[in-house]
Amino acid sequence: MFIVKKDLGEKKDITIRGINKELYEEFTVHAKKHGLSAGDAFDGIIIVDKQPWRKHIRRHRPPHFGKAPETIRDLEKLVVSKKDLVTAGEETVFLFSKINELTFEKDVDATTLVKHVKLIRRCNTTFLGKIPKLVKLGIIRKRKKYSHPTNKERLKDITIRNVSIKLYDEFISNAKDKGKTTGEYFSEILSHTMAFFDIVETLATIGDRDSLVVRYEEELFISRKDLEVLGERGLILYDITKIEFAKDIDQDLFLKNVVRIIKCEQVILPASIPRLIVLSRAIQCKETKIA
Repeated sequence: MFIVKKDLGEKKDITIRGINKELYEEFTVHAKKHGLSAGDAFDGIIIVDKQPWRKHIRRHRPPHFGKAPETIRDLEKLVVSKKDLVTAGEETVFLFSKINELTFEKDVDATTLVKHVKLIRRCNTTFLGKIPKLVKLGIIRKRKKYSHPTNKERLKDITIRNVSIKLYDEFISNAKDKGKTTGEYFSEILSHTMAFFDIVETLATIGDRDSLVVRYEEELFISRKDLEVLGERGLILYDITKIEFAKDIDQDLFLKNVVRIIKCEQVILPASIPRLIVLSRAIQCKETKIA
């Protein structure tokens, strides 16, 4: 969880009504885990929500996140060839952000894409070559649409002590601008930031290895070829309803590429993957079974 290290001025106690009970409980668990009061955790989450992803990682990057990407952003149109990516340097990786029309030419293959593109966010992206679905999902950042509960039993009113007045005023203003109640708006923020913290904490445990993160899919089939094309990049699967791994994926390939499977509903694995390996890689998944 992001820890605020600067003085944010005067503080006060706040009440937020109609917050998603499940998300708030997750929030309090994270706060306690990191030795934070609810007020400090609230301030930290509001700051994270305000900051672009890249700024947060750059400012608070532990040594586990690998090489920082070269960022290309705020363009109307960009066409990228294989030569563009390769000639930038063997170790160079890119982050593409806020490009209205981003096109990768036909000669950009999956191996080159995985090696040189760290992330694509907020871009309308077209791949002219044959790029596996798994690679596209891992490189293009996807944000889950939040749906606020209508059942009052799933909501609660909460009081948080010692919250930054400045950040809270900004929070209230943003909620009004979006036409949301404070409970709905804070729940929406939590739905995104809790996932962010889960993934960041996972990345922090895997050394300096870079990984693709695939999340929020209804159903995903992963073939042997999908994993082989990842090369040295790992794979993190998060909040996916159903994942099925092909039966020809062996233990060595699985161990090499599948870093973590987190909070997924159903995970179907081949018989070649030992049960204890499954338990070590699948975290908080509702059902794991061998096909």
